[in-house]
Amino acid sequence: MIGHVRTAVKFFVYGLVAGLLFAPKKGEETRKEAIAWITSTVQDTIGSVTGAAESASNTAASAVESAASSASSAAESVSKAAEQASSSSPGSASDGEPSTPPGSPSSGTPGNASSSAPSGAA
Repeated sequence: MIGHVRTAVKFFVYGLVAGLLFAPKKGEETRKEAIAWITSTVQDTIGSVTGAAESASNTAASAVESAASSASSAAESVSKAAEQASSSSPGSASDGEPSTPPGSPSSGTPGNASSSAPSGAA
């Protein structure tokens, strides 16, 4: 692949040199035009690269700001959830009575006491 590119560039240079040697204009005019073309091409390329770099920089900056905002929002949510969890201790309910999981033997619901009795007793 590199060999093909190298060959293409080599023949491009050969053609360019031959064209400059056999051009119908004076050498001085041809050199001025070539220098003007090269200068404008280089400036256009630099402008394009600079514009692309600025665009990429702006995109990256807005992505970082968005991520920071999202992270800050998530941190606030976690902080609020942690405060709510710590303010309500696990053993107390809102009415002041200790809370027990539903279906546990000490919950006081009917039928739970018989479920703790051995199945073979009658």
